[in-house]
Amino acid sequence: MSSISFHHLSLSPVLLGLRNAMHILQKGQSYASSSPNSPSSLLEARLHPDMANLIFQVQRFTDAAKFIPPRVNPSNPSITLEDNETSFEELIARVEKTIAYLEGIEEKSFEGREGEDIVMKTGGREMKFGAVEYVLTVAQPNFWFHVTTMYGILRMKGVDVGKADFLRGKEGFPKA
Repeated sequence: MSSISFHHLSLSPVLLGLRNAMHILQKGQSYASSSPNSPSSLLEARLHPDMANLIFQVQRFTDAAKFIPPRVNPSNPSITLEDNETSFEELIARVEKTIAYLEGIEEKSFEGREGEDIVMKTGGREMKFGAVEYVLTVAQPNFWFHVTTMYGILRMKGVDVGKADFLRGKEGFPKA
């Protein structure tokens, strides 16, 4: 039985999610361009008044993805994403930039890092995790929360997206 590398375990699900999220955003963009409503009615939409809008959701899931490599190994390069997107085009470009960044992370940079401590500071608190624990119980769940929320916003607003888009992106499920 072959083993799965920590790099693969950490980044492959996120890369799949980013590609599928980009597909969903493209469907949202297409819907907005053919709808009497302005794109901002989708971009500013939120599932609940106390939740952030679609733009914020995309910014957070790309942030969750981009933080994995430098947190697992501080010698990995990092990227800056400005949080200044206002259009579908800019959000899609942000996702594409995140995909390109993660695809450039070398597998060897994750080797032997599974047990390393990761210290995160958030909300005035400091949290400490082992690298595997961080990836599996913080980074990936946070990533999926924001991808799912983005999906829910677009679906609620009438964009024709479904489970196949979420799980398989452009490929969809095979036709029977």
